[in-house]
Amino acid sequence: MLAVSHFGCAGTFLFAEDEDGPRYRHRELGYEIDYPSVLSGTGWQIQQLDESDLLVRHRDGSAWAVASNCRATVARVETLAAELARATGGRALEPGRPIVHAGLDGWSQRLEGSDNGHPIDIKTVTLRGPRCTYDWILLAPDVERLDALEADFDAWWQSFEPGPGDRVPEAEE
Repeated sequence: MLAVSHFGCAGTFLFAEDEDGPRYRHRELGYEIDYPSVLSGTGWQIQQLDESDLLVRHRDGSAWAVASNCRATVARVETLAAELARATGGRALEPGRPIVHAGLDGWSQRLEGSDNGHPIDIKTVTLRGPRCTYDWILLAPDVERLDALEADFDAWWQSFEPGPGDRVPEAEE
């Protein structure tokens, strides 16, 4: 079964259910990602935000988001992650770390910031492909909530499969 859903200005997704479970495929970029597992829990809902391809929020202020930016860049992934930290208003809690996923270089970091004067804890993951950059953001009202959501959030972003323009030949199977 295939249904079309629209999220955000850049995020038109096709929704498909297969043997591995529900997934979204970005209509324009072709990347795929699992249906956010938190949506099966109480208090979570999909919301729109122009800067995000997909945003899910909880009534306690927690949120998961993914955004893509397809302006070619040669900037180091650490630089891109630092720009994301500045955009969220976050300050590093610990040094970020390099990651690789689906053959794409990436960076993961934990930050602290504020939202309308309330402290928030943030985790971001940035992946840079040949064509696009992808950012995942986990927001939580406190570090305990961030810790509780982190494993499911990590499983979500790790379900990402790049679209045709960002596949790295040696990462394809």
